[in-house]
Amino acid sequence: ATSEALRGDVVALSALACCARACVAEGGAMMMSTTSGEDDEAAALDALLASSSGDDGSASDVDATLNALFAWSIENSDPETLRAMAKRAEGITMEALEGAGAGTKMTIDATARSKYTHEDLLKKRKEIREVLDAIAAQPSEAAMAKELAEIVVSAESSRERKVDALEALYDAGSQIDLANDFDKLGVLDALLSAIGGVDDDVVSAACRALASAASNNVAVQSAVYDKGGFDTLMALVSNAQMSVNVKHSAIMVLGMSVRTHEASRVKFFTHGGVGTLRDLTSLDIPAKTRLRALTLLADVLTIDGAGKTLVFSSNGGDDEAMRGLIHAIAENGANAETPADVVSVGVDALAAALEADSSSIRAHLRQDEHFIVKMIERIDGFIAEASNDDEWVAQLTATRSTATRLLLSR
Repeated sequence: ATSEALRGDVVALSALACCARACVAEGGAMMMSTTSGEDDEAAALDALLASSSGDDGSASDVDATLNALFAWSIENSDPETLRAMAKRAEGITMEALEGAGAGTKMTIDATARSKYTHEDLLKKRKEIREVLDAIAAQPSEAAMAKELAEIVVSAESSRERKVDALEALYDAGSQIDLANDFDKLGVLDALLSAIGGVDDDVVSAACRALASAASNNVAVQSAVYDKGGFDTLMALVSNAQMSVNVKHSAIMVLGMSVRTHEASRVKFFTHGGVGTLRDLTSLDIPAKTRLRALTLLADVLTIDGAGKTLVFSSNGGDDEAMRGLIHAIAENGANAETPADVVSVGVDALAAALEADSSSIRAHLRQDEHFIVKMIERIDGFIAEASNDDEWVAQLTATRSTATRLLLSR
């Protein structure tokens, strides 16, 4: 393979050597030719090429041939002719030269030449250097995150500037390595300070940034818990006076910790978590927030032991709050304004609750039987409306089957 590659180099060099013996034809074309006075030199060149054509030639032999060919080309070249050819042949590729044999005419297309002058190239080189220098001068992502955190906690920063900084930290938190450094960089303290603020826009933006960093990141969730941030989040979602926008953002990050951080999960359900979910699923709460609350409940109930240990009254749960939560879910499903995805997740949550503690949930479902019937009717309507979406119809059909089991289990 090495010999083949080297022979290819020889062929390329031979083409260049032929260029040294070429004459420039009129009209911008180049005619590959050999003059009568150069027959001896051509024969010498052929001999050199022939010496490298054997299959068993060593690399050192080929190198020697190349060196000899190089020396030959220098000795037999007319500098003026070469300069003229280089000027005319500007834009001809090596591939074109290698593919051209003796007597082959190649027309030089002016459009193949470089569209840049020497001055243009120097200018572009300068522009590229300026861009590279600007990139090199940019602060690291960690330094930028630290600067953003300083903006968030600064008393001199306007609300708009703080929100912009928090939105940038939301993007930064999606990088798990950087999010893991938020604590030592002081970013986590800035976010926790912000979620305890009084401006709803800043608090909501801080919750979103915290959710980005805490997503599937138990290390960040643990740090939030240890620094008291989880208590702040619980206060936000359980405060009846808090704006729904803040609650919607807070339940997002709180739910991440409850799902995957055991200490957070225990604290949530032993400090009124069921009642909080009941309040968040009432019909006066926006559907998108109800969906988050119901999804959290359904997820937690599928964690081994969580339902029995934390949620239900037999193990220290709040039965009255659970009764209110089951009623709120059933009422959601029956309400004509509730979107299909909220109804579907509500059915999943009821089924998970029934599986976790069948005796108490059956008793609750019996009291809401009329809501379950209405829920099934609404699901039938969703199926009819989604007739052209096979995947959604299949999901709704499965939801209807689950809802029917709920009705029969009472």
